[in-house]
Amino acid sequence: MLTKRIHRIVVEKDARNYPMARRILTRLPQLPVEVIENRRDLSASEHDRARWLPEAKQTLLLAVQKGPFRRPCPGTKDYICCGYQVLQVALGCPMDCTYCVLQGYLNLPAITIFVNMEDLLTELETDRATASGPWRLGTGEFGDSLALDDLMGLNQRLIPWFTPPRQTILEIKSKRAGLDDLLPLGPNPQVVFAWSLNPEEVIRAEERFASPLPARLAAARAAAAAGFRLAFHFDPLIYFPGWKEAYHRTVAALGETAPPPSIAWISLGGLRFMPWLRPLIHQRFPQTRLAAQEMVRAPDGKLRYFKDLRVEMYGSLRQYLAEALPGAPTYLCMESPRVWQEVFGHTPTEGELARSLDRLVPPAG
Repeated sequence: MLTKRIHRIVVEKDARNYPMARRILTRLPQLPVEVIENRRDLSASEHDRARWLPEAKQTLLLAVQKGPFRRPCPGTKDYICCGYQVLQVALGCPMDCTYCVLQGYLNLPAITIFVNMEDLLTELETDRATASGPWRLGTGEFGDSLALDDLMGLNQRLIPWFTPPRQTILEIKSKRAGLDDLLPLGPNPQVVFAWSLNPEEVIRAEERFASPLPARLAAARAAAAAGFRLAFHFDPLIYFPGWKEAYHRTVAALGETAPPPSIAWISLGGLRFMPWLRPLIHQRFPQTRLAAQEMVRAPDGKLRYFKDLRVEMYGSLRQYLAEALPGAPTYLCMESPRVWQEVFGHTPTEGELARSLDRLVPPAG
């Protein structure tokens, strides 16, 4: 259990009396607890991340979300966006993937959990009442959706909200496999359990404390059997010698596990990050294979594999998926129109990708 990695709890004064905060403190009675006035009191040095990040992965901060929970996914200018919306319920997670972009963006030395769940549900109800068209929402953009759910109890509250007549989808995205408490809440086709996937050798080398590939696939099989839909994200795709064979094996294993009718979507995205993150990655993880391939600074400012390699990787994955899971909706995450054209033979127009995925949301009523 990832909760065993937590060694310390910090509580914002205003967060103490929320039910989720009391739940978490009750489940971790052995840990030291510090109450602070405001989470800004925990701000850490931008220039010393490698020192405080390991401790941050073992510290929980219970805080109150003062801004909106629902936010547009932070897209990239001139790259095609899927129109996803994020529920910002947590920041960071106790896993420690070498490539995680959050280690370079978050400025608090703790995993932040926003405990004002009642405000989240009120916000969703109010916004949905005035919205037109479907929503695709997810909780796995700024933290793992399952990593600490046994503490939070968040998904047990959220899943029942995503039912008709609300024309909405909730994507619960994770690198973990624990679903025992959530499967009895099915069937619910408006809830999509999603997993980030990579070959087992990448998981062992680059995704510390994440569940192994067989466990993720077994969880996906159980979720489909319970009446939920599935999604898979091959993101980031990582180059290494033998990558073709490794990803082919991974997709073949997925094809033997996931019933094609249960799959909502599959995304592909190449490894990418801001240049200033690279020295931090190699300082923290000197043995990582992320330096195995040369990268170039793309128009969005991020380091990416050269275009020809990205096209080759996407094309290979697309072929493997077509063989293993024919008809499964597949798209590129945050890629340029030029790459889309070379991989798929067409480029979605502005908003076209979002509309095509919106059509996968069950109709109201």
